[in-house]
Amino acid sequence: MSRYRIAADIGGTFTDVVLYDKQTGKYQTAKSPSTPEDLSLGVLNGVNKLISNLKDVDFFVHGTTAGLNAFLERKGADMSLILTKGFKDIYEIGRANRPEIYNIQYRQPKRLIERRDVFEVNERMLADGSVDTPLNEEEVLKIIDTITERGLNSVSICLLHAYNNPEHEKQIRHWINEYLPHVSVSLSHEIVREWREYERTSTTIINAYIAPIVERYLKKLDDETKKKDLDSELYIMQSNGGVMTAEIAKKIPIQTMMSGPVGGTIGGTEIGQTNKLQHLICVDMGGTSFDVSMIVNGQPDVTSEAKLEKFPIMTPMVNIHTIGAGGGSIAWVEGGGLRVGPESAGSNPGPACYGNNGKEATVTDANLVLGRIDSEGFSSSDMQLDYRSAYNVIEKVAEKLDLSVVETAEGICDIANAKMADAIRTLTISKGIDPRDFALVAFGGAGPMHAMFIAEKLGINKIMIPSMAGTFSAWGMLQTDIRHDDVRTYVSTMEECDNGIMNRLYHEMKTDTDKILNQQKISEKDRVFTYLSDLRYAGQEYTVTVPLSSNEVTNQNLKHLITDFHEKHLNIYGHNNPEGQVEIVNLRLTGKGLLKKEQRSKGIDNKNGRASSPRSKPVIWKSVEKETTIYSIFDLTPNKSALGPMIIETSSSTVVVPEDFNVVLDSSGSLEITRRNHT
Repeated sequence: MSRYRIAADIGGTFTDVVLYDKQTGKYQTAKSPSTPEDLSLGVLNGVNKLISNLKDVDFFVHGTTAGLNAFLERKGADMSLILTKGFKDIYEIGRANRPEIYNIQYRQPKRLIERRDVFEVNERMLADGSVDTPLNEEEVLKIIDTITERGLNSVSICLLHAYNNPEHEKQIRHWINEYLPHVSVSLSHEIVREWREYERTSTTIINAYIAPIVERYLKKLDDETKKKDLDSELYIMQSNGGVMTAEIAKKIPIQTMMSGPVGGTIGGTEIGQTNKLQHLICVDMGGTSFDVSMIVNGQPDVTSEAKLEKFPIMTPMVNIHTIGAGGGSIAWVEGGGLRVGPESAGSNPGPACYGNNGKEATVTDANLVLGRIDSEGFSSSDMQLDYRSAYNVIEKVAEKLDLSVVETAEGICDIANAKMADAIRTLTISKGIDPRDFALVAFGGAGPMHAMFIAEKLGINKIMIPSMAGTFSAWGMLQTDIRHDDVRTYVSTMEECDNGIMNRLYHEMKTDTDKILNQQKISEKDRVFTYLSDLRYAGQEYTVTVPLSSNEVTNQNLKHLITDFHEKHLNIYGHNNPEGQVEIVNLRLTGKGLLKKEQRSKGIDNKNGRASSPRSKPVIWKSVEKETTIYSIFDLTPNKSALGPMIIETSSSTVVVPEDFNVVLDSSGSLEITRRNHT
């Protein structure tokens, strides 16, 4: 019987690894510097710190940033786009609306594909899926010749109404595979089977843009883990909160775009269930970025459409808002004012205090100067921090501002905290959600250092710090199930919809999803399906997704569907129109393959911990130096409260607790922190 389950999360600065030992019921954690030149090296280096041979591992999952990095850095594939004749400019034109109408400096993002590499093919499907113009093979073969001449290595195909009838897309792929078997091919109906041509085209292009990079990365990691005797499948975290095998990920790499941050959201769901909290704001602060997500009514906030770098993506993903604010965010001076981020020192050279010849002042350097981090050791990475280097780079910034080093260090942290609070407001207050109704779950290497300060700015009174905060996203990946989402466009008023057609489309999606789950070796008894639909009032553009009350469309459950839509519309937008005509636009199905997992830990293996008697050291609080007690989390007594100010060191993070915050260690090893004297 296999003994271990392992997860790895690649961050901009560190790669986090969590190992669960089923015999002891305990977790072990490790951090290893990320290796941007070859991300698999950072993963393997972290794994080697915990286990040298993978023969006894029955579940290996990880979140990859390979696709996201290629997209953000514009280092994706050289690719082509094949469209229906007459629609060559659909990607270039996009939508006519201006997203930021009052921003005179707004610019559309640079397209991922040159217009010269966009090809038209003479074919035409009608909206009902019938063939109006057959596919012209001769034209397709000429396009293949041009792709060969230009050395393009990825092709995206997005034909008109292919969401209803994909046969022409499949035929073009067949010819490309026949003549160019080494070229990656992305078909729109396999990426997103939904109407709205521009959004579908954009989604397919992004998939094609990152596909060769993700394929190469996953192949190398798969080969390296096999060398270490991994017999089980290699699983990849999806943006929608589920996992998939590496083989499936190679076909739909766009689902890996937010796979790292999502692990923390799933972990937050587990924290909520353990502590009976239904509404949570999850914040992940690492070395490079600050990610915000929400859990509402015990479930992750999942959206069917998002934007990344101003490009629309129509694929289900956890709604995450990201800004460039992390421990490695660089402080700089512009126009006589102090700025922080979004540029980051990354993992190489990293903050000056890392001792890698970093020359820029960062948030981590500021925390070290303020005494909030122990210079003798840094989390489980076993790093010795260089206080003098941190002080020197902060001093250079202070001189430009004519401030003291302490004032500058506090200013850097205050600005970072304000930016992070604003990021939370973007996901809450700007949408009519009051963050004071939520608990804050803070994790990542730097999250627990700033959580209480952020909570103060937002009026949040309860903060949860998970037991493995520094590696929490990796831990969350061990709590996931396999997931596959499918969609079919079906437009009709609710009065005129055809139950037979809807049931046929749901059955078609279930059959396709069963095939995917079969490929991932999920037994029928471990499959769970959720049936949903996108509804709107007649005349509206966008929709509200509402679950069906059963797995079969009947007149009765359609009545319930309409009632639920009115109620959900009211909850989201503050108004509804119960007398208005309701239209159905899309049918959706979510299939889950339940995986065996140990959701409750007996504890954390303390081999990386520094249990010792509480000690004290000077720490700066609101510009005043105070002797402050430093605890190891392994010395805290469960269910016994303590009042800040204090600093709590864990195996993977440092928790900074200002005064007027009360701390309790719960039975699962998490810290429950509440604000005192709040109004």
